[in-house]
Amino acid sequence: MNVKELYQVVNKLCPFEDAFEDDKVGVLVGSEKAEVKNLLVSHDISKEVLDKCVEENFDTLITYHPSVYRELDNLSFDENYGLPLEFLKLGINIISIHTAQDVASGGNADSLAEIFEINNTGIFAKTNDTKGAGRYGVINKIGQMEMKSLIENKLNTKIIRTNKHFEATDDFSSIALVPGSGTQFLNEVVNKADLFITGDYSHHHFLMADYYELAAVQVNHISTEIPGMQKFVDKLGIEIGRKLEYFFDNFYE
Repeated sequence: MNVKELYQVVNKLCPFEDAFEDDKVGVLVGSEKAEVKNLLVSHDISKEVLDKCVEENFDTLITYHPSVYRELDNLSFDENYGLPLEFLKLGINIISIHTAQDVASGGNADSLAEIFEINNTGIFAKTNDTKGAGRYGVINKIGQMEMKSLIENKLNTKIIRTNKHFEATDDFSSIALVPGSGTQFLNEVVNKADLFITGDYSHHHFLMADYYELAAVQVNHISTEIPGMQKFVDKLGIEIGRKLEYFFDNFYE
């Protein structure tokens, strides 16, 4: 199997055309013609991942987060492009899936809806007419402290922040979620949910949620992405007939 053939398999699981228009997905580092001998799925690229690839002879990566975030004005190692260029220099190919995986059927957003047992599920944060990165709907009524415990247990994290309105709310019967960072879609869930869970809340967004009387919970960024990625790895392994390793830094979980 070469990188192009691997790309085609991945595209079946999470079609790249469904990603946000400005997102960087697909083959971002390396060559489509390169042979895939040893494949690793990693949530991010990092120095630790680079070292792992070298030590364990991984020649191809599939990453959730894009390996390259902005246009390359040059190829200088003196710029912030050093890490992607280190992979390129070593001949390590990288396919990134990001929001294509968020919106995919059975992807990151659907996995969150399943985990929190959302019924009458709706879609928001749309990338096209039928796909979106957010899910909202009704849940069995649950108290404030029980909701905190549920979030910690379901997302395997002890690091959550809440706004003032969350602390003033006794119970919840509807919920909205976006994997990763979804505060830019806060306005879309006003009047659709009692509670909005996502990562990377700013002080400004907490105050905005208070104004709209929307309970807000921030969890660690990757905690909302890991459940769907674990499913992706299992499905991909079946498709290509290989047992795959999924690497992420649990410091950030």
